[in-house]
Amino acid sequence: MRLNYRISSILLALALLAGCAQRPPAPPRDTVPPLPPRTESPSEAYLACQANLSEVGWDFEPIASFTTPDGCGVVDGVKLQRSTMMLSRATVVTCDLAYAIARFEFEILQPLAEELFKKEVKRIDHVGSYNCRGIRNNRARLSEHAKGRAIDIIGVELTDGTRIRVEADWADKGPKGQFLRRATKSACGLFSVVLGPNADRDHRDHLHLDVGPQRYCGA
Repeated sequence: MRLNYRISSILLALALLAGCAQRPPAPPRDTVPPLPPRTESPSEAYLACQANLSEVGWDFEPIASFTTPDGCGVVDGVKLQRSTMMLSRATVVTCDLAYAIARFEFEILQPLAEELFKKEVKRIDHVGSYNCRGIRNNRARLSEHAKGRAIDIIGVELTDGTRIRVEADWADKGPKGQFLRRATKSACGLFSVVLGPNADRDHRDHLHLDVGPQRYCGA
């Protein structure tokens, strides 16, 4: 009896030790809480750019970055409305381009208008900014318009109603021609690429201003 008791005790102890050595079962997968969705915060540069636009008085609305299957899209963009002057229509551009346009107004256009006409610029007339397309001489290569980094300006209107147009007034020997040619040349200090009537025939009727990676002054 005593021997049987000892054997039973030993077997019971071994069973208990074996049970302790086993790992506990993993919890069911559906009990693990899912990770929260990842959200991208606006970059410091984008926020700083918006602050600069607000400081100079531009009316704008931040827009969500987007891309298209064709490789087009706008990153860190804004819908630009107006400042002390109007745009002929609201336009979607990158914030960097918007701030360059703001500087173009305050540092170049308004001082020139005051000097040559004793008036202020009331409106910038443009024919577009963001447009998912290639460049004119190579459609396979995306234009800076396809990234919202370019705008095409056809002229301006002054507070007294005077209209100055690239196509009609570029060659003018009076103040209208001076205004356009000097503004275009000065724009090369603010934009990466400036194209006008002196650059090629495609730009005989407008100024192309962009903040892309290339550098060229076609004033």
